[in-house]
Amino acid sequence: MADVSQSASLASIAAYLKLTCQYDQETALVEAKSVMQNLVKMRQKGFITGWYFDENGHLELLPSDQVMQLINPNK
Repeated sequence: MADVSQSASLASIAAYLKLTCQYDQETALVEAKSVMQNLVKMRQKGFITGWYFDENGHLELLPSDQVMQLINPNK
């Protein structure tokens, strides 16, 4: 799934926060925008290449090759 650049949309992140944190719609949207801004910053800095919700509904980050080299230098 290395070609995913963004498959968790602002709306899906807001829905997730609304469900898991019992936020109202307005609060969920504000918090989702903050999450999205941070995800974009991490991608711009080269830490991740994307994000998505896995089959269990967890938000997953795709680390960049550079980060993977730091994590697993022998691979």
